[in-house]
Amino acid sequence: MPLWSDLGKALEIDLGDFGPQGTLDAISAHEHAFGRPRLIERLSEILMLHEAAPGESHKEFCSIPFDIVCTTNFDFLLERQYESSSRFVYPIVDEDQLSLNFTKPGTLLLKLHGDLRHPARLVVTEADYDAFLARYPLIATYLANQLITKTAVLIGYSLDDPDFRQIWQIVAQRLGRNRRNAYAISVDAKDSDITRFARRGVMLISLPGSKNNYGSILASAFSELREYYLTKVFSVSTVTEERPLRELKLPRDALNRLCFFAVPSDQLPIYRERVFPAVEAMGLVPVTADDVISPGDSTTGKIDGLIDRATAVVVEPTTAWTLAEFRLATSKLQKSSVDGRHSSRIVVVVAPSLQQLPSEVLDYNVLERGDWDSNIDSFVINLIDQLQTKLAFSDYSRKREPRRLLEAKEYRAAVISAMSLLEVELRNMLDKPSWQNVRRPMSIRQLTDLAVQEQKIPSDKLTHIAEWSRLRNFAVHSGSDVSRHDATKVVNGVLSMIHQDPQF
Repeated sequence: MPLWSDLGKALEIDLGDFGPQGTLDAISAHEHAFGRPRLIERLSEILMLHEAAPGESHKEFCSIPFDIVCTTNFDFLLERQYESSSRFVYPIVDEDQLSLNFTKPGTLLLKLHGDLRHPARLVVTEADYDAFLARYPLIATYLANQLITKTAVLIGYSLDDPDFRQIWQIVAQRLGRNRRNAYAISVDAKDSDITRFARRGVMLISLPGSKNNYGSILASAFSELREYYLTKVFSVSTVTEERPLRELKLPRDALNRLCFFAVPSDQLPIYRERVFPAVEAMGLVPVTADDVISPGDSTTGKIDGLIDRATAVVVEPTTAWTLAEFRLATSKLQKSSVDGRHSSRIVVVVAPSLQQLPSEVLDYNVLERGDWDSNIDSFVINLIDQLQTKLAFSDYSRKREPRRLLEAKEYRAAVISAMSLLEVELRNMLDKPSWQNVRRPMSIRQLTDLAVQEQKIPSDKLTHIAEWSRLRNFAVHSGSDVSRHDATKVVNGVLSMIHQDPQF
């Protein structure tokens, strides 16, 4: 597919002796000479509308969980890439689409200049640009609101479009010094480019390398951005439940006990009351999107981050939202089998009945839960059996994880991992009430008190465990570093207790 400047040169051939001053002039002259329909046909031919396929940079870009993407391109490469991945995309071309509330998590793709399937909406000539603000005031208002409330990152964009510049300048004039920063990403930018962007209030980030490798350089940058986002997303999140918070404090590559539940919202109370206690009793930490998403958060990004972290995903894909989460979970499962990261991740598909599932899910082994009133006990038993069977082979790795993190100098994570391991082992050794009679899991203090009472561990261990718990709470809730000395004390103490006591 040609670049913007090459597009102008291709159209210039049709114009004979006329020497246009740039691409926009060439497009406008072509429409004047041959009419709008012929211009659309030539643009479709030159841009290889039917032949062009997304490249590596599109693939990496569309893997970043953006809620909103605005583009001035009028091709369909972004839509094709989103549709070929596990993410939903909602192209917005006309103003009357702005009022729609979409029912699936995904990316809203605002096509500021329309596209080649909507010739009347296409903004491509001088007359189109000049009339943009008057013809599409709601599109302009929506874009202005995004620029006012969010940080804009411009990718491969020259700021030459007069309609965007007008909106950007209006925001600057109204907000003054309170305008949010904006950034642009380019490759091998010249000093004059950096100065021109700065003059217009945009900081230009120049990636090293040759413009001949523009696509691959952008692809690498997008890949790093996605990894950075998934690594940092929960460090700036408000997690409302203590146990998920502990697990989310671990590094992305650490083994954790998170079990993400992607279930319809009307079914979630039953899961919390009847299913979660059994899952906690086996040593996993159930978590839902509601536990980490606050008003104003990126819903898509948080769900992506949870599925990326979770050791197990239990999904009931009977709604638009949970079907999207199913697609995301299975795509990550396939990816982890290739790159080896979280190779122990499992996905358990649940449904009231097979008849309520879309066809794309039927290829998976589905656990039918039936009616809650008559079948809940047998369903929970079957679910726990599946989780235990699929996760059993990773128990040995989980016992080694605190030591691995300690040796990797991940001291905060080593303390959290060691205490999580201790809780699991204490639960396994105790004669606890059946999960049907449990509504909240025991705290580490309750577990150790019960272990002493049942003479599973000596009472002199209580002081040590209380000190380790204090260090764990410090690691979870404090921004300060955990020392190597403290981390070593906790890891060695927990592993010594587990390995030396035959009850473990």
